[in-house]
Amino acid sequence: MNTSVKLLVLLGTLFFFSNQAICQTPTPTQTQAIHNMTDLNLDGVTNSLDLILFVNAWNDRSLVNPTLTPTPTLLPTMTETPITPSVELLTLPSGSFLMGNTGNFHDLYYCMCDGCTCEFPRHEVNIGYSFQMGKYEITNAQYADLLNWAKAQGYLNSSAGASYSGGDVYHGGQRLIILDSPQSDIEFIAPSFTPKTRNNESMAWHPVHEVSWYGAVAFCNWLSEKEGQVQAYSLAGWSLVNRQGGGYRLPSEAEWEYACRGSAANDKRYSPFWFGDDPELELFSCAYSSIFDQNMVWCANANAWSEEVGKKQPNDYGLYDMHGNVFEWCEDWWHESYTGAPVDGSPWEVPFGFPPVKVYRGGDWIGEASSARSSFRTWTPPTWKGAAVGFRLARSL
Repeated sequence: MNTSVKLLVLLGTLFFFSNQAICQTPTPTQTQAIHNMTDLNLDGVTNSLDLILFVNAWNDRSLVNPTLTPTPTLLPTMTETPITPSVELLTLPSGSFLMGNTGNFHDLYYCMCDGCTCEFPRHEVNIGYSFQMGKYEITNAQYADLLNWAKAQGYLNSSAGASYSGGDVYHGGQRLIILDSPQSDIEFIAPSFTPKTRNNESMAWHPVHEVSWYGAVAFCNWLSEKEGQVQAYSLAGWSLVNRQGGGYRLPSEAEWEYACRGSAANDKRYSPFWFGDDPELELFSCAYSSIFDQNMVWCANANAWSEEVGKKQPNDYGLYDMHGNVFEWCEDWWHESYTGAPVDGSPWEVPFGFPPVKVYRGGDWIGEASSARSSFRTWTPPTWKGAAVGFRLARSL
């Protein structure tokens, strides 16, 4: 059954049974039929998230007019598979690259740590294995959908440790995501989590943010469990216990930069950005640049908020939003330089300093282009939940 027909059938089904309900109580068979048609994300309940997904899909003109030229979009078609987009991962080949600051003027001048020591020494990393990286940053729809699943498993708590009934979301004593904030793009309307709407636009396909490192790790583990994969983490100690087992995890900092720069065939690989640079652009400003506008979301072109994932050009690996939109958590503990850093693609798992802090990468919609450079790195406590910090997934093969 094609998409537009199925949408009409769905509307007709809802209309028919709602009219029948005025006159009589639906039979169990009718009730199940309604549920089968309206539980669009297959999370076991029919709720406002299903309605949002339905409206978004209906408004997508490519669904109702197949003669139109399609544009890149994450909106799924109405098929027998879950409507919430599954996490798409792309396989990256093994290979070597030079990690760190290139010494290029725009790289060196716009480094934000004293003496640029945090991006040096530049060093060769040999990733002797292929691995997968998320094609897109994790979205609000994906995060809300998994929160609904985790809530059904009894995994979610309040700040006091009680079963979750609203407010910020906790697990194992750690806050995963802030909901009690006007900046949050997910809300809990009992009994379900659902993406918000801002200025008449659904936030479903915008990247999730206000999520801590713990919230990113919990998502990785629960998605692995839901899909029958080996879990990469122990949430009892919030530690990486099976990095190569095939479960979802965060990328190491080296994997992230390897993915960001693109392949060895990319002649801009060692430019400040995977797509090159604009030597006339003041990277500490929010001045406009057409080449940047085509390839990233940052303070010069963001409409006062994040943008839907996948709207800018991908790099030659096919990865979107590696520069800008939201910063992305990495697995590594922060160190002040690359002296002694792993050179095999693995994360730096030995904490440094007190308290130890985690690495995040990639720049955001709030910041200037300088913080979105391929070599730019910064840190924050794993408890941090910023308005422009999200994540994407990785997985070992």
